[in-house]
Amino acid sequence: MALAATAMLDRETLLGVARYVRDKDGNAAEFAIVIADAWHGRGIGSRLLAKLIDAARRHGVKRLYGDILAMNRPMLTLATKLGFKLSRHEDATLTRACLQLE
Repeated sequence: MALAATAMLDRETLLGVARYVRDKDGNAAEFAIVIADAWHGRGIGSRLLAKLIDAARRHGVKRLYGDILAMNRPMLTLATKLGFKLSRHEDATLTRACLQLE
């Protein structure tokens, strides 16, 4: 599943993408989100990730997880705000975010 945010400027411009990929068992899915640098801090990431969570829930995903750079404070704050639990990752430069959807 992938969601994209676009805007009509001089032409259609891609602002960001959020996606998830289900694990082999189909119960969990890894998420990722990327927002164009010029559009950071405008709420696009929040809206995309919230919509991705809703889509995952509707499609029967029971758990979303993703790895976030440990120094990416805005993303860690967003994940916490949306209910993700943060935990240490084996790679010290990353933080694991998990959200139970059931």
